Amino acid sequence: MASLSRSDLENTLGFLREAAAVSGPDPFPSELLDRLRDLVRSDMVAYDEFDHAAGRSVAYEACARGRELDASQPAELAYTFYRLMDEFPLCVYMCGTGDLMAHKLSDFVTRRQWHRLEVYADYFRLFGVEERLMIGLHAPPAHTTVVAFDRGGERDFDERDRRLVDTLQPHLSALDAAARERRLAAALLLAQDGAALVVLRSPEHVDFATPAAERLIGRYFQATPDGGLPDAVRSWLRRDAVRLNGNGLPQPATPPLSVERGDRRLTIRKAGRTLLLDEEIVALTRREREIVDALAEGCSNAEIAERFTIAPTTVRKHLENIYAKLGVGNRTAAVAATRVQG
Repeated sequence: MASLSRSDLENTLGFLREAAAVSGPDPFPSELLDRLRDLVRSDMVAYDEFDHAAGRSVAYEACARGRELDASQPAELAYTFYRLMDEFPLCVYMCGTGDLMAHKLSDFVTRRQWHRLEVYADYFRLFGVEERLMIGLHAPPAHTTVVAFDRGGERDFDERDRRLVDTLQPHLSALDAAARERRLAAALLLAQDGAALVVLRSPEHVDFATPAAERLIGRYFQATPDGGLPDAVRSWLRRDAVRLNGNGLPQPATPPLSVERGDRRLTIRKAGRTLLLDEEIVALTRREREIVDALAEGCSNAEIAERFTIAPTTVRKHLENIYAKLGVGNRTAAVAATRVQG
């Protein structure tokens, strides 16, 4: 078995120190995968969690080079891989055995055999992937989580690379678990005031939900067989994942999801891996709602009149109607009355 050089060990320790300093909700941000790419001497590195029941990736990140390549291809191409993954030798082996240690594509097929596979012709060829080294991380039931290292050209991964990745495997699993703990800790801090929020492991799976969030989800959606997020919420999150598409640009704000039931509306907003749920009364007219939103921003009557190009007397009339409908007597109470707790 190949041994690691002193330089390899020092660089590995440097990478792990940098990885341990990550404080956000994601275990392997793109910048950290760039460091891993340099350490294992790869063209591309990606982290991927696959949900076998749903038939799709539920958590994915790539190094900068991988993000550029992803952005250059149609989003639908990912489904080509999921459709053909049962013939991808590394996936077949890992899913069939549960072995999480490092394996090379060339452990299972020759270069000629690789080129004959449909998964190569319809997917990997488009990214220039000729060789892959892959390890597994500990994952929830029915999931497979991997870190994959890719190369093009003629140079295969060697035993030094395998040994290095095997050395990293338990540490990468621990980093993945630590990110989950950070997401839960952030949620608990937000939940101290009774907030309705859900912390996501992925667009398909929940790490944690406050009681207020569970009540609101039960009120607005039908229960799912797997006890996870409602289908409407999952679809919204999937559309957002496709919209972002890893193109390296700053991520725009995710449009909220709104669902109405009778005279109330549930609005779900996404902040990182956290969903914030807010229920509001919607018995007001659209203009009245807009005026209440302006009140919430601290606007004066004159500012509201200017914003909506109406007379100040019309603003006063709208406010009288709003107060009557909500049963309140002032601006602050009107704003509070339209923010109903779960």
